[in-house]
Formats: sequence, structure tokens, C-alpha cells
Amino acid sequence: MKKKLLFSLALCASVLMGATQAKAQSKLDVPPLDEELTELADEVIAQQISDPDAANKSFTKLFRKMRNNKEELVSAGKYFLSKKVYPCAKFCADGAYKLDAQYLPALMLGGEVYMTFKDYGTAGQRFDEALLVDSTLTEALELKAFVYKNVNPHVAIEALERIKRLDPNNFEADKDLGDIAYNMGEYKKAVKHYDPYYKGTPVDSLNERSLENYMNSLYATQNFVKALGVLKVIEPRYPNNLVFKRINFICNYENYDLPATEAAMSYIRDKQFADSLYLYLDYAYASKYMKEKNDTANAILYMEKAVAADSSRTSAYKDLSSMYQMGRDYDKAISAYTTYLTKLGEKAQPTDLFQLGVLNFYASQNATGDAKTAYVAAGDTVFARVSSEVPDSYLGPQWRARINNIDDKTPLDNVRAFYVEALNRIGDNEKAKSAKLESLQYLAWYALQKDQNDDALKYSEQILQIDPENVMAGQIKSFLSRFAGQQ
Repeated sequence: MKKKLLFSLALCASVLMGATQAKAQSKLDVPPLDEELTELADEVIAQQISDPDAANKSFTKLFRKMRNNKEELVSAGKYFLSKKVYPCAKFCADGAYKLDAQYLPALMLGGEVYMTFKDYGTAGQRFDEALLVDSTLTEALELKAFVYKNVNPHVAIEALERIKRLDPNNFEADKDLGDIAYNMGEYKKAVKHYDPYYKGTPVDSLNERSLENYMNSLYATQNFVKALGVLKVIEPRYPNNLVFKRINFICNYENYDLPATEAAMSYIRDKQFADSLYLYLDYAYASKYMKEKNDTANAILYMEKAVAADSSRTSAYKDLSSMYQMGRDYDKAISAYTTYLTKLGEKAQPTDLFQLGVLNFYASQNATGDAKTAYVAAGDTVFARVSSEVPDSYLGPQWRARINNIDDKTPLDNVRAFYVEALNRIGDNEKAKSAKLESLQYLAWYALQKDQNDDALKYSEQILQIDPENVMAGQIKSFLSRFAGQQ
């Protein structure tokens, strides 16, 4: 044996998760080390740091005493494993495996030892060999699932489903299946597996991280009421869990329980956690809630925080623009929406572009001079593009007419032309009556201002067919009738 080989291996590795049953089946039991072998093992453990050479000699002496006894090798391997002396545990496991490659305790020990070295391929192989010896060995299935859970989840799923067939009440398998589904983004499946885990496991024994996954999955699948029911049970046990506070806040908002939402929002309002721990969702929902309360200033503030928390979210800039629009800060709204369109890139559709024109329209309404001219030009450019790219829609020409109608006292030829185009595109569309009335009213007013009385009367009569109580059309018709009678 080469003494450098043994102790050149790292002595610290990740501790095994408790994937095996609390009490091993008798087929995996081995006698404990006798007193003499235990003393030698303790000698190795005591010397491994202070005197590696002496430890190596002590281990060699121990190994020679038991190298032909597979039970003693497994017992020693388990002992070293429990003391986290992994290189010694590995030598014992490999020695027992060489003596009997079908000895279940040796196979299981080998799998566990190789897991500590993160050699998941060899570990999984040992568990597969154990299952060839005994296909119903639950411990091997559980550890195989643990090995492959994050390496090859489909293999882990197969092992866990075998466990469930052997033991339908193995709720730990449900937990692992839920974890795998959650990590794969399959939230409906995650809920399906977490449900029996939650119902069948004592509350004090539930895994906090898996409960977080469960809550996130219920939110993702819009099971808001169900999530709130579970939270009533588990949240008091984890008073400092940010995920549970987040889901409680969001689900109360989605359930439109505003008093409960107000109370649940305290984790954000009172800054109960470090800034770095809050997510986009926290602030985005806080913004929605403030909007619900008509608190525009805080709605904007929280949406700005949401974007700062995750600037990679394309939709965040659209929402931020909406908040700025609500606050009538159109320059910021236009800037945020422009960023949104830039991030969309080639995915941007005419319907996405349309809102940029609308924002420029609203910005132009209270602007004057060069600023107004700039807003009108920018908006008209957008609406012209929409008109061209969506020739069947009346919205492009309608909004071109609106944004170019900068003087309500002067009939404008270009505005009239846009409304005529909008009217032509509307045709007999019964769902566009209000747009049709808008177009006809401008055309009637334009004709009246231009002394085109026949057209003014024609458009007024068309308006009255749609809206018999229309005041403007009624006045024009009455005026033109009197005027005609005086001639």
C-alpha cells in the first residue's frame, strides 16, 4: 500500500443526507467492530492529523487483520464513515467489494462512500448492483435517487416511482419527486407530488426548502387559496422565512383580500430583510397593490425598485412605463417604454409599438412650442408605421388624425384625410361604432367650417343613424335645414 495515496485524499466532504431509513433492514446489518479492531481504528483517527505516517502504519495493521473478512471490513468502513475519515472508509468498502461483489452491505457502503467523494457515477453503479441482488431494497433506491437527483433526474424519478410502488406511504419519495419536478420547472407535477408529502408528513418533520418549493409551485399554478391554507399552518413555524412571507402577500393580493394584503406587506414596508434578498416579485406586487390603493407615488417607487432588482426582465419596463403614465410623467413613461421595445428587438409587434405613439399623444396634449412639435412628430411616425404594417386596422389612421389635430378651431386637411381612411377601414364593423362616430363627427365639423353644406348634412345624418341623440349632429342638421329654407 502506498502511504501517500491514502492520506493525499481530502479528509472533509459533504455530509450524507439522511436518505436511508432510520432503522436498517436486517439484510444490511453487520456485527460491530470488536474491541481490538475498534482500538486500532481509534488510533488511526487520532493520528491522522498529527502523525500521518503513524496513522498509515496503524491502518495497515488494522486492514491486514480484517482483509479477508467482509463483515469486519464493512463494520470498519461504517465506523470510519461515521467519523468522517473517508479515505479509510473507502479502502474498507473496496476491500469488502473485492471479497464479495454481491454482498449487499458492502455494495451499500461503497455507494455511500463514493458519494462523499462526489464520484456519483461509481456510487450509482454500486446502488444499481445492489438492486440487481435485491430489487426491493428501498435503501438502495433512495440513495440512487439522491445520487441522480441533480445529475440525471429521469433516473432519479424512475427510482422514486419504484419506491412508491413498493411503499405507497413513503412520503419522503413524494418530497423528492416534488423537488425534481420543481427544479425542472414542471410546477403542476411539483404540486401533485408535494400534496401527499405535506398531508402525510408530521408538520415538525417537513423540509423547509421543499415547503418553499411547494409554495412557489402553488403560486405558479395560481392555487392562491390553497397556498394560503397551507401557509396558515407552516408560516408560524418559520417566522423569518422570506419565501413564506412573499407568497402570503402575493396570494392575498391575488385573492383580492386587501386588508390581509396590507398586513402581509409589512415584510416589505418595514424592511424586515436585507435589500439584496428582495426579488422583482416582491416589489412588482407592492407596486400593483399601491396602484390598487390609488397611491401613485408609491406605485412608481416600488416599480422602480422592481426594475432595479431585476433589470433583465423585459416586461418590467413596460410596467414601469405604465406607472409613469399613471403619474402623468410622460417623458419617463416614453423612456421606459422605449427601453422595453429595445429589449423586445425583432420580437416587437405593431401592437407593441402602438403604445409608444399613444404616450407621445398624451405628452403632446399639454406641451407647447418645439416640445409639442417633437411629440406630434414622434407619435405620428409610430402611427404611420402601424397604419402601413396593419392595413386592415383603423387604429393607425385614427390615431394619426388625433395626434395631428393640434388646433380644434381650424379644420385641417391632413386630419380629415386620416379620418376618411379610418372610416374606410371601419366599414360595417359593428364593434367600432365609437371610432366611426369620432370620424364622422370630425368630417361633419370640417365640412361645416369649409361651407361644404351637403357633406356636412350627409355626415350628420350618418351620425344620427348611429346615435339619434347626438347633439352636434342634431344642431348641424337643424342649422342647415333653416339655412336651406332661407335660400
